[in-house]
Amino acid sequence: MKLTTLGLLSLVIFLLVIPTALAGKPEVQPTATVAGVYENFTLGKGSGDLEGMRVVIVPAGVGYYAIVQIAQGGAEDPKPEFVEAKVKGMTVAFSVGDEKFTGTATATGLRLKNSAGESQVLKRKSCSSYFR
Repeated sequence: MKLTTLGLLSLVIFLLVIPTALAGKPEVQPTATVAGVYENFTLGKGSGDLEGMRVVIVPAGVGYYAIVQIAQGGAEDPKPEFVEAKVKGMTVAFSVGDEKFTGTATATGLRLKNSAGESQVLKRKSCSSYFR
């Protein structure tokens, strides 16, 4: 009788301890980084011209750089501008010509504001979308 009780008690402890030990720590989701591809390109409804903006932020050396394309109508992708970007945490600032942009990156996009105070949201795209 004592052997049966000892066996059942050992089985209960085994069934309680092993699943807990195997569960371990939950997987940590990767945090978002500011580096990435962001865009909001659209085709004009009437004209079919390309409108919007694409920003690719890349880490390089001890800083960051941005490849910026601003489409204001036209049939082709606009010429990219390669500029230095200042990054602190998830905020980014860069200038293209006389236009200055500041923004905040998230896992889903980049909220940008230009020097005139106009805001726009660029959706985060997969990095492979830049080379299409």
